[in-house]
Amino acid sequence: MKQFVFFICILFLTINYAQAAGSDSAPEVAKPSSYKKILSMIKKEQYTDAITELEKILTNTNYANDPDILNHYAYSLRKTQNLVKAEEYYKKALSIDPGHRGALEYIGELYVDTNRLDLANATLKKLENCRCEEYAELKSYINK
Repeated sequence: MKQFVFFICILFLTINYAQAAGSDSAPEVAKPSSYKKILSMIKKEQYTDAITELEKILTNTNYANDPDILNHYAYSLRKTQNLVKAEEYYKKALSIDPGHRGALEYIGELYVDTNRLDLANATLKKLENCRCEEYAELKSYINK
């Protein structure tokens, strides 16, 4: 009986840890001090300024492979109509974290914007089981 209780406790802890780890990105790396300012720029649609700041950050090897930073860089590029480069950076973010919900949503939107609905729908399918805002947003973007 003690072994069974011990097993249940370990199972419970493992499940809770796995759920907590299911965030947008790979293991969290501390963001640079300017990151909050950059997110504010993006929210205010100051994409060119955000791109300039993100490019500075991406020259630092500590951040060059951070999928969140890559995703925000790609998003800003897309919003300034630099679609080829945006796609490149979304794909880089997804090569590091294939389940990054933000990058999946936004690359799906890029596919819609570039008339590649087959790829947009395939990307939507990757988000299908997350029951997340990104799925709903991409589905709405595809259907508009």
